[in-house]
Amino acid sequence: MADRDDEVMSALAFSISQVYALLVHVCRMLPVPIGLPVDAHIPASDAIPAIRRITEVAGEQPMGETPTLQLYSGCIHLLAAFDLYGLCSMSYHDNRADGVAALLLHSQEDLESLEIWLMTHNQPHSD
Repeated sequence: MADRDDEVMSALAFSISQVYALLVHVCRMLPVPIGLPVDAHIPASDAIPAIRRITEVAGEQPMGETPTLQLYSGCIHLLAAFDLYGLCSMSYHDNRADGVAALLLHSQEDLESLEIWLMTHNQPHSD
């Protein structure tokens, strides 16, 4: 059973990194771009404060209520996924793992919707 739990945790960690990569991409596309820590492996201790900061400044982006809420919601769901993942790593339960997966799906959906909005409403930024 422990092997299956380890596989689930590994898959969840990969999904967290994929949603974080999407957030990095979306933040680069914002009307006022936001840089996030990027590297081959970003420790949660670096990613979490950066994501929290985005939630604090999301309302300052000049893009309207719906895209602002998508950015905020994508971030808070990702933060909650980090928190629940940490709890699950200390004491694994299937329902906790399912909760992490559900939070990641919500975050991904919000960020992908925002990405589409940004592609259709913003001028491309030069990096």
